Amino acid sequence: MRKLSFFLVLLFSVTSLAYAQWEFFEHRYKYKLSDVLEADRFIKKDLYWEGYRNGKIVGYVFLSKQLTADLVGYSGKHMETLVGMDTDGRITGVKVIYHSEPIVLIGLKEDNYKRFIKQYSGKSIKSPLKIGKDIAMDAITGATVTAVVQNAIITGSARKIASKVGILEAQGARKKRGLSTRYVPMTWKELLREGAVKNLRITNSDLGLKGDDIYLDLYFGLAVSPSIGRNVLGEKAYSDLMGRMKEGESAIFVFGRGKGSFKGSGYARGGIFDRFNIEQNNKVFVFKDKDYRIMTEIAAEGSPDIKEGGIFIVRGKEFDPASAFRFTLTLPVRIGAKKIFRSFTVEYVLPERFLERR
Repeated sequence: MRKLSFFLVLLFSVTSLAYAQWEFFEHRYKYKLSDVLEADRFIKKDLYWEGYRNGKIVGYVFLSKQLTADLVGYSGKHMETLVGMDTDGRITGVKVIYHSEPIVLIGLKEDNYKRFIKQYSGKSIKSPLKIGKDIAMDAITGATVTAVVQNAIITGSARKIASKVGILEAQGARKKRGLSTRYVPMTWKELLREGAVKNLRITNSDLGLKGDDIYLDLYFGLAVSPSIGRNVLGEKAYSDLMGRMKEGESAIFVFGRGKGSFKGSGYARGGIFDRFNIEQNNKVFVFKDKDYRIMTEIAAEGSPDIKEGGIFIVRGKEFDPASAFRFTLTLPVRIGAKKIFRSFTVEYVLPERFLERR
């Protein structure tokens, strides 16, 4: 009985400590709609508020949790964000109203986070808004996972509303095409020539470093197409992938060689791959460790040796494998004592031969 009592006291103490630590990281703030959009009247709609000034509509306000709840940060929780946007698609204000990101562990303060967020005011969501290019990381360097997911939350939420109210062209109205189920054996050279596999080659000079040596030689493509996936991954890996995906899910493969890394190490600590994402139809897809399966070689004849590789499952039904998407890579670079970030984007369009016939 004494042992049981000691165990219960110990369990309660550990649980209380963990809860207290979790509470320490939690931040929740009061907010008003006018914090992010200057308006004298707001009218509630389905997923947003219309803002009016002197009887004229001037923009929209929305909460990210209703639009991008699947995007979670380092802590595993969504960073609830209030966003304002004018009728031209320009962000008028952003305010984080809840987060539990442990940024204090790497020496950052709430002010750092707030300075990072302030960058979005005045930016147009018609532009990509890439981390390391359009959005600087200086204020929040070291919290890359937080920055990448926060960027996806803001841009993803804003583009959903922009599509809904007509600022951006609504997607999905046209009839979707399916992938061809036909398998044709292809070499690595043929896959590259067809555009089934895309190559992004980054040199030292591209990153602002000395010399023109290759820093990262990266290849990516759609894994679920039989003539692409079976050739690139091999029969066994392709069959295993298709067997464990749920209805509506898709997948891409990414391979890299050189001294640089497309994976980094952030996913090992925070469970999120913070160096790359894909975007399609105004939605950003970020990958987690549970979406990933390691690949150590490319199966296609004539393929190069690789340093790292993987298959990444695209969750949900919003991604259309038959439509174009953009692959964005963001690399951290240390120049002298300063750490900066460089972003690179490549568009992927599935070649006609890999689609169903019209």
